[in-house]
Amino acid sequence: MEAMIAEAAARDDVDLSLVSVDSTVARAHHHAAGMVVDPELLQDLEKVAAEEKGLHQRGKTTP
Repeated sequence: MEAMIAEAAARDDVDLSLVSVDSTVARAHHHAAGMVVDPELLQDLEKVAAEEKGLHQRGKTTP
């Protein structure tokens, strides 16, 4: 992106009114990201996540 902006600036063809910022977050499963987690900790985290999901589905908490 920086190279494209630099090239446009060199041509005096930069219109900053067309610039936008995207705050999209892409999350990867910890296996895809190479994260190593202690198996016991992983079980605990999955249990808590499942419990929280159940609360959300029952309308007990706000997302």
